[in-house]
Amino acid sequence: MPEDIETLRVELEEVGARHWWAALLATLSSQSGNAYMRFVGIVDGKPRYCGPTFPVPRLWGPELPQEKWAPGLGESLTELQQRIESDGWHQVARGARAWDLTYQRSVGEPTS
Repeated sequence: MPEDIETLRVELEEVGARHWWAALLATLSSQSGNAYMRFVGIVDGKPRYCGPTFPVPRLWGPELPQEKWAPGLGESLTELQQRIESDGWHQVARGARAWDLTYQRSVGEPTS
């Protein structure tokens, strides 16, 4: 009988992106008008893991954050990866960006 496999993708999102009012509140309450981002582990379209937040300047345009002006980006991604991997997920693909990661594990695999 074939094993059921679940897939997790790491994505970058603005805190509150799932609710516009939360994103606005996060920006307005920050001291310098920063946005706050985080990495999330998405399974079946729903966030299962959320990494620590880190500030990024509020920009107009499609520029993706970089560690040099988004302090904490690398630390946030590392912490999320450690949590995911400690729960039995195995990385199966990596894209062009550091956070373009795909993990898989057997359904029902025990978590820590």
